[in-house]
Amino acid sequence: MLSSILDALPTREAKERRRLKRQIEAGRSALPSPMINGIQRGIENLQYKGHRILKDPFDFAIYSTLLWREKPATIVEIGSCEGGSALWMADLMRSYEIPCAIHSVDINKVTGVTAPGVMFHQGDAHNLGALFDDRFMAGITRPLLVIEDADHVKGTTLAVLRFFDKWLRPGEYIIVEDSIVTDMGIAGQFDGGPLGAIDEFLAERGADYEIDRFYCDMFGQNLTWNVNGYLKRVR
Repeated sequence: MLSSILDALPTREAKERRRLKRQIEAGRSALPSPMINGIQRGIENLQYKGHRILKDPFDFAIYSTLLWREKPATIVEIGSCEGGSALWMADLMRSYEIPCAIHSVDINKVTGVTAPGVMFHQGDAHNLGALFDDRFMAGITRPLLVIEDADHVKGTTLAVLRFFDKWLRPGEYIIVEDSIVTDMGIAGQFDGGPLGAIDEFLAERGADYEIDRFYCDMFGQNLTWNVNGYLKRVR
């Protein structure tokens, strides 16, 4: 009797299969949890020219393709970390021979990192208007690409989305990073996380935006750390 009960209990592998099935059916990442966790450990050690660059291997390739296809003339990055991401994008854009100004913002300004066309700013994602006023935003060169990579708290991501909603033009993108925290099972630590912010923002403004499935699903369903996070302004 006890043996039959134990045999009927779900194994850890079976639980993971069911979790992954629910994840896929919900339109999220098709990556299994052990793989997500393994890749995340690698991300924590990744550097570019000696500076941390918190990018997963999927988005390295996706960004490389997006920057070539969309050819942004201005990139605004919210969340600098050590400046590795801005430095990498600047080098990549130069290799593409595409003129591009990069403005990278963090609550703690990056120092000791320089690259042509890169400007590091100190600012609060909840008060971007104090840094990027109407005159600044009206004067930037287009197309504009915005990358939201701040603290991954739902309210912060919403603040960034709502600020740039006023300025984004049809055809331009805002990328919300690290919405994978939902599939990691830790979105609760971020009050719902970036994916919760994406859902709420699209409920408000979805008629003017689309989730660009070309980028999100380039390697398979949401095989990206930016789950449903490649948002394109369509009108």
